[in-house]
Amino acid sequence: MTDSSDAAVPQQSYQPHPYLGGRAVALRALAAWRSGGAGAPRTVLVTGRPGSGRSRLLTGFLMLCEPSRREEFDLSVLDPATVPPGELPAPPVFDATGLSAVQLRWLVADHFSPGAVRAEELDGRLAGIGSAGEPVTVVVADADRAGVLPRSGEPARVAEEVLRPLALAAGVRLLAEVDRADADRLAEVLPAGELLVIDLDREPWRDEEGLRLQAEFSLRQPDGAAQLARTADSPLVVRLAAWSARSAPDGPVPLPRTVGDALDLQAELHGVTELTLRRLLAPLALAGPGEPLPLELWAPLASAVAGKDLGPALAGGQHLLLPFFDLVTAEGRPPAVRIVHPALGAELRARLGSTVHEVQRRLATALLATLGDSSGGSGIGDSDGDGPGRWAAAAPYVREQLAGHALEGGLLPGLLADPGFLLHAEQVRLRAAVEHLVATGAELPPTARTWLRLAPLFTRQEPGPELRAALLEHAARQDGLPAPEFGLQLPWRTLWARPLDGVRAVTAAARPAGGPVLVAYRPGAEPELAAYDALTGEPDGTDPALLVRPTDEERSATPLGLSTGGDYLRLWTREADGRAGAQVALFLSAEPLGGADLTPDGLLLLADARGVAALRPTALASVPPTAPNAPVLGAPADPADPADSVLDAPASVAPDASGSAAPAAVPAG
Repeated sequence: MTDSSDAAVPQQSYQPHPYLGGRAVALRALAAWRSGGAGAPRTVLVTGRPGSGRSRLLTGFLMLCEPSRREEFDLSVLDPATVPPGELPAPPVFDATGLSAVQLRWLVADHFSPGAVRAEELDGRLAGIGSAGEPVTVVVADADRAGVLPRSGEPARVAEEVLRPLALAAGVRLLAEVDRADADRLAEVLPAGELLVIDLDREPWRDEEGLRLQAEFSLRQPDGAAQLARTADSPLVVRLAAWSARSAPDGPVPLPRTVGDALDLQAELHGVTELTLRRLLAPLALAGPGEPLPLELWAPLASAVAGKDLGPALAGGQHLLLPFFDLVTAEGRPPAVRIVHPALGAELRARLGSTVHEVQRRLATALLATLGDSSGGSGIGDSDGDGPGRWAAAAPYVREQLAGHALEGGLLPGLLADPGFLLHAEQVRLRAAVEHLVATGAELPPTARTWLRLAPLFTRQEPGPELRAALLEHAARQDGLPAPEFGLQLPWRTLWARPLDGVRAVTAAARPAGGPVLVAYRPGAEPELAAYDALTGEPDGTDPALLVRPTDEERSATPLGLSTGGDYLRLWTREADGRAGAQVALFLSAEPLGGADLTPDGLLLLADARGVAALRPTALASVPPTAPNAPVLGAPADPADPADSVLDAPASVAPDASGSAAPAAVPAG
């Protein structure tokens, strides 16, 4: 591990960074890393306890790296050694907040080496970024805030699966913000001469002068500011103390040392118990990243935590709570609040101790109670009582945060039996919660097991609720389950699904006496051709030599058109001239498709890694045949033409000929 050789250089008469109010020693080291000169480390890790100012330091430094932001500074008054070279472009910055390690790997790989379609390809693409002669710069912010669930271990996975390979890649110059435990682990495996760890709680990086300037700027009382700077152990504590002083301008200046002290002194300053303050803040402290808490839900959730009505305490606690929450406003959205800093949330969570599980249960129960409330009190619209529509009408905050509260509160297994919850809950957070539940050895309800099989597809491609419902309906039938009821109009209904290995192509065919058949081609199997009744899925014993595929005329009269890619297919209406019309269905697969075809009357025949199936597109009910002699299901076939025999060459997966691009992969798990 290297150190900055000029860490003790005095500041002369330069002005401090206007956003940071200090941190000159750290800024010199970061500017040297950005310049990439001789002796500069390839990897810099910024660490320190939560609230030490890691994120603010990174933000302030990146302002000087971004040409448009750089113009806002008078660089002539800043120490030149703290200013990165102006001729370099702004480095790409990847914010890990709320992301899984897999999602972050996708983001980085798609930026530098796009084109990956499978997670297995990411290791090679990350290792191949840049070159020793022409390295690229990568900045990863807030790696300690990765993941959507508390104590999920996601920051450690980000350090191991994202930061470590980037730091070891010869073509990468890495700057990352991590917690101290991950910084220590990375320091053990990275070359010491290429790594610099900037620990903001330790010399020479700890910035006493910056704390003094922050306190003087935040407080009107000079004596109190000096005392606060000497007492507080981090910039966050100074911030909380300053807001506490503003909440009671006639009272003494609070002098907390830690975040916990700031909570205790604020409660004492306003004459309430620390327990009341903790209960009021618990809904904010235990929420994961993402949607802020709608202001109208704060009182019901805090009351649920306390087991009594805290509405009056909340209404009268504006000054008490002032230091600890941020108000979030957005056009078209109700006012909302969130905790001011994750370190405050961690302190409150720690104070809950063994009661945290009961608190989480109460929060989950209170959120469930908002479902179906059409009174307008929670901003939730009309629903269908206990049906799946209640989830569609739930507030975004409920759909996003409920899974995390229910997991810790022990209510998640029951919720997973509800198809509406599986469909409408925020999918990334739900996946993390379910995978955590499975890791504990819990047994999932059958439909939840099917959902978990599709979860990587749902989180990566981000299909909407209707498509998720359709894919889940099909997957349930593949798993031998009845089709769940989602309360939505689906683009298809699965008639049947059968397991069958090794299918490389499928084709529609007809028996000599009439009736559609699915024929699957399995090279190397015995027999290579397997036939099933297209309507029922029952095995068909007709001699394959007697089965015939639809003629070109029959295919051109099919009411729908089909185009396919490696792991998706599209159905579209067919215009009178045979050209593609409007898209009526999109099918996504987590594995490569084995084949797809349409029967003359529009049934979709499909093969994937799990077997074969027949789906009836909903659009068939509203799409008229394109020709007066369109085939009728079950009509006797014409005498077989040897050229049309299924023994010749089964239909293979055709390329997407619709003129539409393949569904773009979203860089998620």
